[in-house]
Amino acid sequence: MPALDAYDYEFVASRLHDADLLLGSVAVRIFRAPLLAVPVGGCRRGVRIEVGSATVARALRTALLGRSGFPLLRVGLSGSVYGERWLVEWGEQAPDCPVGAPEHLRFFGYCVASKPACDAHSAAASGSDLPLRQRVLDPRDELVERGCR
Repeated sequence: MPALDAYDYEFVASRLHDADLLLGSVAVRIFRAPLLAVPVGGCRRGVRIEVGSATVARALRTALLGRSGFPLLRVGLSGSVYGERWLVEWGEQAPDCPVGAPEHLRFFGYCVASKPACDAHSAAASGSDLPLRQRVLDPRDELVERGCR
């Protein structure tokens, strides 16, 4: 399913440090809701998506197998405050650090700056007043600087 069909496309796109990764993204249905699966690359070294049941986790892994940017696909069990949940991961193993910590954000390829600063960084780099969704689709538009912060 096309990445733009994902319910969380704008949310994820506005936080990614390297918006070029959106070109390799796909929307995957999890409990009837299309969610964005973004490949690894650049600053984005790994990904983790909690999906609930083992059946859904295996189906998601199968759907992503063989796609470029989704290496080392694995299914695991996560202990969270909500109890045990199945998850799908790809790329490197996530670091053991608090969620939201700068090293956590960098590992997953998100802007380390606050949300407004991150948006300003993306808009300034692109030189465009168009919404992010439209800017991402124009290959002539440079969205963000290269490199990780």
